[in-house]
Amino acid sequence: MRGSMRERSPGNWQLRVFEGTDPVSGKKRYRTRAYQGAKRAASKELAKFVAEVDGGAVAPTRKTVGALLDEWLAHIEHLGRSPSTLYNYRRLVKQLPDGFKSQQLAKVTPKLIDDLYRHLGTVRKRKPATVLRFHALLRAAFAQGVRWGLVDRNPTDRATPPRVNRPEIKPPTVEDVIRVIDRAAASRNPENALVFRLLAATGCRRGEVCGLQWRDIDFDSEPARVLIRRAVLEIEKKLIVQGTKTHAARGVGLDEETAEMLRQHRACAAELGLASGVPPTPDDFVFRKMPGSSEPLPPDRIGQAWSRYCKELGVKARLHDLRHLQASMLLDAGEAVTVVAARLGHRDTSTTLKVYSHLMPGADGRAAGIVGSTLRRPDVTSRD
Repeated sequence: MRGSMRERSPGNWQLRVFEGTDPVSGKKRYRTRAYQGAKRAASKELAKFVAEVDGGAVAPTRKTVGALLDEWLAHIEHLGRSPSTLYNYRRLVKQLPDGFKSQQLAKVTPKLIDDLYRHLGTVRKRKPATVLRFHALLRAAFAQGVRWGLVDRNPTDRATPPRVNRPEIKPPTVEDVIRVIDRAAASRNPENALVFRLLAATGCRRGEVCGLQWRDIDFDSEPARVLIRRAVLEIEKKLIVQGTKTHAARGVGLDEETAEMLRQHRACAAELGLASGVPPTPDDFVFRKMPGSSEPLPPDRIGQAWSRYCKELGVKARLHDLRHLQASMLLDAGEAVTVVAARLGHRDTSTTLKVYSHLMPGADGRAAGIVGSTLRRPDVTSRD
């Protein structure tokens, strides 16, 4: 690999080394460096520079943080990341300060990253959990920058993101959930009652319930089962049907009352379809955006209905808390963590334990009994 040098002004040299041809654009690439000193010393510095390039040392780049983020987003989109993930990442990128995004990659230090986190928390009033999302975004983007050779190390590795103290989950009471379901059943849209019941009975995510089609429900098995294999997302008022969060299908058993409610709902849907001249098909969504529509029910509509009924009844619970209720009932009853994780669609049991370990008082009581029976001393009869 050859290098060259030229004196731009007395004692000020520009050193240039040929790196090779860009495999994408086909253009020749050069790396330059400024040096101040005598010609002989500049020649020695050029030799060192050539050796660095030959050895694969990463070149400083004028590319900015914003440019890296844009290229990284395009890269992960090409790799097939989900629309919801991309949407959330792009929202975070837009919220980063322009001054930070205009920084050259070579000038981004762990101190600068920490200054950014402090700015987001104190000036932008972002919660620690939100700042942690920015940290995850930057860590992934800079890691890709290292793999691309744009930076020699990831500055977020030595940064200090805020700690997040996650409050213990407190599921709603069964009584409150039943009150909300009954209120929905008496409303102008009683279908919401079945949606809420299905969420509470299966622990599914709301988008997963919206993605159910009739062919996903097996009424003939014992017990009846639903196959969760897709989810509905609403991004910028557009409904997107995609795979589940873990990209894996799972079967979830139904109790008899929930199964019967679904049978009745299917009969009503079939009757309406036949009356309108559109016979039902197995590919029809169980819950539709409107009668006769081929689009699924938007997830946000379910959340809005739940919040409205809770406000009317004075119930403090989120729709997602129905998922927590499912976990708490099963764990407190002594069900195996593997079963709970499978029903909730967790990738592995570590997630279940991390989120719900405090909801296992029954298991702890049984453990105390086992230990006590093992350590119990035999009765000692005193001798006369």
